[in-house]
Amino acid sequence: MFIVFLAFLFIYTSYSANIVALLQSTSNQIRTLSDLLNSKLELGVEDVAYNKYYFSPAYAARDPKLKAIYETKIAPKGTPNFMSIEEGVKKMQKKPFAFNMNLGVGYKIIASYFQEHEKCGLQEIDYIQGNHPWLSCRKTTPFVELYKVGLMRIQEHGLSDRENNLIYAKKPVCTSMGGSFGSVNMVDFYPVLLMLLYGMIFALALLAAEIFVHRRKQKNLRAYEVQCE
Repeated sequence: MFIVFLAFLFIYTSYSANIVALLQSTSNQIRTLSDLLNSKLELGVEDVAYNKYYFSPAYAARDPKLKAIYETKIAPKGTPNFMSIEEGVKKMQKKPFAFNMNLGVGYKIIASYFQEHEKCGLQEIDYIQGNHPWLSCRKTTPFVELYKVGLMRIQEHGLSDRENNLIYAKKPVCTSMGGSFGSVNMVDFYPVLLMLLYGMIFALALLAAEIFVHRRKQKNLRAYEVQCE
């Protein structure tokens, strides 16, 4: 019997440890726009000029998937959910929320607001596909080749990477996979204890009523047997 009890104790401990590990682990189920569309996440957009074009009915009409995201996530009530980048980052921290923003600026704010374990749950999804910046010049200019060589040398020598690292922040590194637990005092736990106390009182009262009814039935049964004799 003791061995069975010990085995069940180990099983219960392992099960509890797995539950805690699942609660602390981050999810990477949302990787594509389809996953985002089918999720329960709310979606917000940084309030900047170019997003007025990319998050508009005209641009979303190009792709049924983008149109569905715009109608159900971005503007479910008819008005696009534009907000400041600080407000969007705070919403990401407090509740299930997806936010479209400039990553370089946004990651700086995230590094300031987010706890270490919260940074592990960050995921990136490309909403604007295939748009790359271009440098323009006059069509008949003789300096086209000079521009090409100069840009290639800037890339090869790492000057563009250096400037990007100085201006834009990288994704925060996940250094702590475990979650944080808040302490619970007696004031927060008081309603549960009160419910437990009421349950115990009700159980004792029910037990007393059952004993009373049982004894009364036994008494009536004995009286009936005496009358029959």
